[in-house]
Amino acid sequence: MKGLICGSLSALILTTSTAAIATPVKYEQSNADRHRQSQVAFNVDVPHITHSGVRNDTHFIRVAVVGMSLQDLMISLPSQMERFNGVRIQDRSGREIAAKTEISKERLSITFDQPVNPGSSVEVQFTGVQTRIPVHKILLYGVTAKRVGLAGDIPIGTARIDLPDKG
Repeated sequence: MKGLICGSLSALILTTSTAAIATPVKYEQSNADRHRQSQVAFNVDVPHITHSGVRNDTHFIRVAVVGMSLQDLMISLPSQMERFNGVRIQDRSGREIAAKTEISKERLSITFDQPVNPGSSVEVQFTGVQTRIPVHKILLYGVTAKRVGLAGDIPIGTARIDLPDKG
């Protein structure tokens, strides 16, 4: 039985690769195409980080909610962060979003009272941040989420915070 499956799989791979090799595509590039740089457009249909940065002693991460509603956000805290005074969660217009937070040494968990609908954005602000000064002055926050109707954490990305020089 194992030999039959392996033999069938090998034949399938060989047939697929032969068909791909045997169908050349003729493409003639026009003068206009030669002088134009190629551009790639991405249609992002998942939650993603749109901006992150520093305002005084507040670090912020903005997430666009796209695709499905968000139920939770989890943010991994950088090891250089010694402490912060609090967390604010706001929408695009600056209004507070009702949510429960749990803070540990390595992670902030946010559970929204009502799911955040697609087309919205969420800004998480860490106020009163104090850090050990890293050599490269860059802090990285890993962001994951739970979407309504799906089990498990979904990686959203890594927010980069460049610390300004104090001087």
